[in-house]
Amino acid sequence: MSQISQVTNALLTQLVMELKSGYLRRCEALGLMDEEMRMLHSLTVEDLHYLMNSPVSVLTLRIHHENFALMLQQARREQKRLQRLDRALMLGGSIELMQHYFGLTSVEVSSRRRMLGIEARQGRCLMLTDKDSAEVWRLWKAHVTDLDSADGLGVMMQAAEQLAVSLTAVWNAVRGWIEDEKNTVKPEVGQGRQDR
Repeated sequence: MSQISQVTNALLTQLVMELKSGYLRRCEALGLMDEEMRMLHSLTVEDLHYLMNSPVSVLTLRIHHENFALMLQQARREQKRLQRLDRALMLGGSIELMQHYFGLTSVEVSSRRRMLGIEARQGRCLMLTDKDSAEVWRLWKAHVTDLDSADGLGVMMQAAEQLAVSLTAVWNAVRGWIEDEKNTVKPEVGQGRQDR
């Protein structure tokens, strides 16, 4: 029996089960007409056996090339996302960081850590030393302006790897700098001190 025959058999059996269960919409979605659904619904076991063993195929299989290419691209993007996610966890990404960049819940982060064999540190994240902080600042200012971007995360992961520090410590430092920049109020032109 060929692979196509096996697919035909599985599909015919599935269609009969769908019809017997009252799921007409699924059969319609495959292109079955009302008359064909009635005929399938009334099949006996002998009829089904004959159809399944017939050398005549009732299916035409074809590849939708555009959808196939799109699905492959999506699979590759997802693979890269998962690699980046795992790298962030290996570098000590906190639950908060993983939620911010990847949308993961605490349960998902814990499960993923467990699968990777990562033991989470309890307590607060260690702070960067002044030397490490200066190097992270240099890397950050040279390459990135947007904390929330993929590039921003990439630079922070690179810094964590190079300095052998926690990604969360790097993220906390960068967030602190950005917050400080936002809170620094620059006087507008013409708003300086006026002499009376």
